[in-house]
Amino acid sequence: MSEQKQPNLPKKLPNTYLKYSGMGIKMAAIMGGGTYGGVKVDEWLGLKFPIFTLVLAMASVFLAIYIFIKDFIKK
Repeated sequence: MSEQKQPNLPKKLPNTYLKYSGMGIKMAAIMGGGTYGGVKVDEWLGLKFPIFTLVLAMASVFLAIYIFIKDFIKK
């Protein structure tokens, strides 16, 4: 008797979980890196108001959202 291969549906679920958890980790790394870079630039320049921290933190949030949307649309 020949055995028929059945589709392995549960195998796709972990891949989906890994994909979206990887996206979350990537977003956190981008935002953390941007904020850290802003803090270091402000410390290096000796500024009283943390303008580079604010600008780089916001830019990294927008970059992370852009990358998330780009990866989400791409299948």
